[in-house]
Amino acid sequence: MRQREHDRHASGAKGFTLVEMMVALTLVALMSLALWGVLRTTIASWKRGTDAIDANQKHRTLLDLVQKQMASIYPLVPPMDLQMGTGVTPIFSGSTTSVQFISLCAFRFQENPGLTMVSYEVVADSNGGHSLVEREMRYLGGNPALQVEDPALEAPSTLIFDRLDSLEFEYYDPGTADAPPQWVKEWSAADLGRMPRWISMTMVSHDAAGAQQARRVVIPIPAQVDSAQANFMDPFSDPRRRIREDDPRSRR
Repeated sequence: MRQREHDRHASGAKGFTLVEMMVALTLVALMSLALWGVLRTTIASWKRGTDAIDANQKHRTLLDLVQKQMASIYPLVPPMDLQMGTGVTPIFSGSTTSVQFISLCAFRFQENPGLTMVSYEVVADSNGGHSLVEREMRYLGGNPALQVEDPALEAPSTLIFDRLDSLEFEYYDPGTADAPPQWVKEWSAADLGRMPRWISMTMVSHDAAGAQQARRVVIPIPAQVDSAQANFMDPFSDPRRRIREDDPRSRR
């Protein structure tokens, strides 16, 4: 008797209708789309943040290398050329868009060990902007200003910074008794006979999204011409090192 009553109640139980199933599936689909949109936005934001961090880290690494190379500038004085009339002046020249010098630090150390002739130059790119490129080659002696340029021996260029709106070099003149210290736009060691004390590099760049970033670095040049001219000075011309008359070496 009880079994029959249970079967009767079970056969009269109602399930979900087709409309209810469609509503439920629609709600689940909408919730899935909303969650996927949030997830996609989160992934895109994370990727942009990671790309920005990587680009900034790359920029800082390259900037550190440039600073290290410029801080290792050596004021090399080539031998005097009496025929060409060149004096005893260091190898260094610079303008607002380029700079050339001798450095003890090379980017490609295995290819250019020892003294390296380095040049930085701002060039125009195909996108209407500017890029900073570096060229270096092993210094083999002589005065580069007097050497005939051979296109076959031109040093390969290395891209340092791209997407530049502007980049400008400046040089700090410590001044003399007649001229006060100041920042100048150009420097020729052949004319001035000395090296700048600081190099300033001011750049304005933009990322892929168009956001601009301005940065300025000031790099000291510890080595000066006095230390480079030691090879051309008579060590006994210094009174502190002059041989006394009663020294046995003076009787030779």
